[in-house]
Amino acid sequence: MNLKIIPARTASDCENDYDRELWLKFARRITKNPFVQNFLALRDGGKCAWCGEMILDAGDVHHTTYEHACSFAGTIEIRQQTVQRHAKKRKAPDCESCKAADQARFAACMSKLVLVHPLCNMEISAHQPATGAGDAAQ
Repeated sequence: MNLKIIPARTASDCENDYDRELWLKFARRITKNPFVQNFLALRDGGKCAWCGEMILDAGDVHHTTYEHACSFAGTIEIRQQTVQRHAKKRKAPDCESCKAADQARFAACMSKLVLVHPLCNMEISAHQPATGAGDAAQ
């Protein structure tokens, strides 16, 4: 258990500190970007930042802090198929282009993210501080 990856402030505590759209790109939409998931898996050697075990299937992108906003203008569309909506798409920040354009900006975002097992992410959420509206969802 790595207590350093539990954000000190919840998402709802931080969202009013930034431009809403730029904050949402980092706090909500970045978790859907497969480039980010792959980058974090490679950076962290495929290990869960919470339990230290290997992540064999897809991991969850977890924020170590919500005190940040995406400053890269580009976005991409990610397919998010559901049972009812086969063609559903969501916008996500274009982190791959950001990395190519500005390594320091990309590194600033990635330093606030880790990859964890989905069940570990639920356990982390249970340890979230009780401040704000309690928005601990990833």
